[in-house]
Amino acid sequence: MISLPAPLKKPIVILANGEFPVHPVPRNLLDKSGTIICTDGAADKLIKNGLKPNVTIGDFDSTNLSERKIPGLWIPALSQDRTDLQKALDWCIEYNVSHVTILGAGGGREDHTLGNMHNLAEYDDKMNLKMVTNHATIICVQGKKSITTYPGQAVSIMAIHSVNSISVSGLKYPIVDEKLLPSSRAICNETLSNKFSLNTTDTVWVFINHPD
Repeated sequence: MISLPAPLKKPIVILANGEFPVHPVPRNLLDKSGTIICTDGAADKLIKNGLKPNVTIGDFDSTNLSERKIPGLWIPALSQDRTDLQKALDWCIEYNVSHVTILGAGGGREDHTLGNMHNLAEYDDKMNLKMVTNHATIICVQGKKSITTYPGQAVSIMAIHSVNSISVSGLKYPIVDEKLLPSSRAICNETLSNKFSLNTTDTVWVFINHPD
């Protein structure tokens, strides 16, 4: 374990090497973060946009920078069995970080985006996570959860694996004790008030879309 020069300041964000945050919602989270952890080439994009990483981690196959040119901690993680986002999340767990917002994980290559979403699901039971792209805030939900929104907000729900039973209330198209397969069955819904509720036996992705 590498000794930290100082405790990590909250809130903590991980910036992945996908589409850089430009929508006001993710950009505000980036600007107000206390610690920015970059995955590999995300550090190049961050510096280009006038900010500096506190930590950069990865196998460094997609950055044009070197350790002496990047401020903050430089953490080599050369294993090819884990993605750079997984390495960053593992590092956070090692330092007992419990709340992380993932930015820059959408856009770009579709396989990377889908892989990042599965990483979100993989680590959801280990820490409090959300992924915020230029289009939506994405969380994983299993069991009962009430989510604060505003009337008319666009919401989509997707099963990660087959869901034995899911109920959703507070949306234009409610779901009552249905099975849900990985499909487009529950996308493009809409909130009726300032919150909606889910009760699901198995984990689902919930997409809470940003206003235009």
